[in-house]
Amino acid sequence: MDILNLVFLLTLTVGASRILANIIPLPLPILQILLGSLLALPPFGMEIELDPEIFMMLFIPPLLFYDGWKIPKKEFTEHGGQIAAMSLLLVLITVAAVGYFIHWLIPSIPLAASFALAAILSPTDALSVIAIAQGRLPRHMSHQLEGEAMMNDATGLVSFKIAMAAVITGSFSLVSVSGEFLVVALGGLLIGGALSWTVGKIKQWMTARDLYDPATYVVTILLLPFAAFFLAEHAGMSGILSAVAAGMVQSRVDMLPVKTSTRILNRSIWEMLDFSFNGLVFLLLGLQFPGIVERVWEASATQSYDMGTLVVYALVIMALLLMIRFAFIYAYHWSETRLLKRRAKGGQSQPLLLTTALSSVAGVRGAITLAGILSVPLFIDGTPFPGRDLMIFLSAAVIILSLLIGALGIPYFLRYLSLNDLDEHERELLKARQSASQAAVSWLEEWLKAQSNEDIESKGSVTARIIDSYRQEMQAMAMEREDRANEAVQRYVLETNLRMQAIQVQRKELYRLRKRRHIDEQMLQTLIRELDYEEAALQ
Repeated sequence: MDILNLVFLLTLTVGASRILANIIPLPLPILQILLGSLLALPPFGMEIELDPEIFMMLFIPPLLFYDGWKIPKKEFTEHGGQIAAMSLLLVLITVAAVGYFIHWLIPSIPLAASFALAAILSPTDALSVIAIAQGRLPRHMSHQLEGEAMMNDATGLVSFKIAMAAVITGSFSLVSVSGEFLVVALGGLLIGGALSWTVGKIKQWMTARDLYDPATYVVTILLLPFAAFFLAEHAGMSGILSAVAAGMVQSRVDMLPVKTSTRILNRSIWEMLDFSFNGLVFLLLGLQFPGIVERVWEASATQSYDMGTLVVYALVIMALLLMIRFAFIYAYHWSETRLLKRRAKGGQSQPLLLTTALSSVAGVRGAITLAGILSVPLFIDGTPFPGRDLMIFLSAAVIILSLLIGALGIPYFLRYLSLNDLDEHERELLKARQSASQAAVSWLEEWLKAQSNEDIESKGSVTARIIDSYRQEMQAMAMEREDRANEAVQRYVLETNLRMQAIQVQRKELYRLRKRRHIDEQMLQTLIRELDYEEAALQ
């Protein structure tokens, strides 16, 4: 099929899947896999086999970059202990336990390849969980899942690449792998962070000299994750962690008080790309799934398993993943609660078994797992990669099972969970909005006092209207687009300018609140977004 027609059809299908998800009661990723499988069948008959290296380079960097960009930094710091434990220790336990289990269960998959499969099954997908929960997860759990998903995406993929290297080279040493992991991880973080910081400094330099162009900058940011990934890989470091670090640093640069048009353009493009790339990954799996099933079916004739046995294997692997996750989370929270009680700082506010069960079923696998497993090479030195189709089949089955478990389990456990922290979050947002509006009102009053007496009468009515709109928390009054006298036009221009300057004051107040830690990073982003759209409407 012509490449342009293929891109057009896939993009159209991704958009249509979002609409269908509002009608068909299925998780969006499962629906996209089904649509992809449908396109692979007659009469469409679409066939596509991307080069694994191209697939890795095309999908992994932007997805991980955006993960790093949107992670709430305050919660990432506050829950750093749990996030680190879940994304490092839990991943390593999963790789070791599940890897050995898969090799024991299916000896035709080599041990190193079994470790690679276990590693790529380790990352969780916070985007799918949030979509399933529809914003009803407790805030602290939602943030922990986002932080865990971002970090174990990186650690899982790094472990996957090391295991894949062991398959290709035929050598494996736990000691050397551990040392290599630390070196390539640290190197990747430094390269990605340094590159992103340099881009931010260049932006500041250009802004100071009126050389700054929002469109050019946004194009640069679109290329940044690929550049970070390529440079780190070329240097022998982790391109995966490099992309994550670039996103985390760039999110700080994006919050700097620069042109509003840049933030709006940047944010809109990345939200669109994140949705599109996630959808394309699931569609591409669906397109290849019928062929994979057919090849696995044919291979099963010469093996000791059939298709029904493979489905049972997938169920057993999923059960093992759930048990390991449940045991780890329970042990972590139990230890944390005991430690806090000893320090007289309070303990678990929610029932331990309930929160552990909810966190366990929320360990949904998604786009990163798919992108990683589809990047498995087709051949090693001219011979087919051992068990590639089988690995992809098991990964797809585990992803689908985890989505179904999440779709059923998350709403069930949420019914028994107290969600008081959501109300508290809304109160904090309201308090921050009031503080920003009050800062704007105070500035307008001071500005009016500084005007000369002859200007007070003409400018006072305009200022009073703006102050009244802020105090009543109403939207700015629209100005009719009719020919008016010069005085009315001047008042309109004055009102617009004052509103623009008042918005700048609100932004400064929000930055001050964040600096003093009265609000968190996510609240700052939400409130800055509201002000950006308000300013864009005025422009």
